[in-house]
Amino acid sequence: MHRDPRGGHNRKQINENFFKYWSPQMSYVLGLIFADGAIEDVRKSSRTCYLAITSKDKSLLEKIKKSLSSSHKLYIRKPRIVTFSHGESYLCSKTFTLRIGNKTMFSDLVNLGLTPRKSLTISLPEIPEQYFGHFLRGYFDGDGCVTTGIPKGRKTAEIQTIFISGSRKFLESLSLKLKDLLFIKTKNIFSKDNSHYLRYRGKESLRILHFMYKNLVNTPYLERKYKIYYTFLGNLSSQGEYSRLPHLSQNKAIISSWPKKKLSKRQFSSFY
Repeated sequence: MHRDPRGGHNRKQINENFFKYWSPQMSYVLGLIFADGAIEDVRKSSRTCYLAITSKDKSLLEKIKKSLSSSHKLYIRKPRIVTFSHGESYLCSKTFTLRIGNKTMFSDLVNLGLTPRKSLTISLPEIPEQYFGHFLRGYFDGDGCVTTGIPKGRKTAEIQTIFISGSRKFLESLSLKLKDLLFIKTKNIFSKDNSHYLRYRGKESLRILHFMYKNLVNTPYLERKYKIYYTFLGNLSSQGEYSRLPHLSQNKAIISSWPKKKLSKRQFSSFY
């Protein structure tokens, strides 16, 4: 049996000290919670506090469960139509939720900067530099996107990386942090409705993606977003250039699927 922070015994297994110590896994999960998670204090009614992470990617939440040593089940919410206050309706996809009741984890997350109903108020937490890439990847997998395409008037493809938040302050701090860590220019935040967007293009986008994906050993990541990144690289690179991408050179399955077309060093460096 496992100790229940609410009192008595808890039938669900969980590493309740997970957020006490920095690690690649902890940093990633923290980033995902900042994007797609929530904490709730319901001690007045049920003696405990909850952490919930919601995603439409079941496989990602299974990875999170493994990182947390959790035996909690995933809750499924079927596709539904949601009507917002401005009158527009949207079809929401099926989602999965991992919900954990644990006062210790709740307290640790509050100490790390999370608050209930955080979406409009979160700030970028203080994170050890060696773990920031993992935190950023977690946030990106929750509230970010990567797109590729050929811009109008150009002949070559471009890749964009976008971070989204309900908190403008969070994205402003993130822009400054990326400037300090990766030596890229700060960006203007643009807004639509109640959401704010931070966008990077071209070389800066690749630099950020490399920073997030340079070390994936034993750490979670969302495969469909990673696939867009490495497929784009495959269209730019050739096997003779793998030394420039050490985080990918270890993945023979990816390398073997890349196109064999050779690019000159000048052509390749123009993208990275």
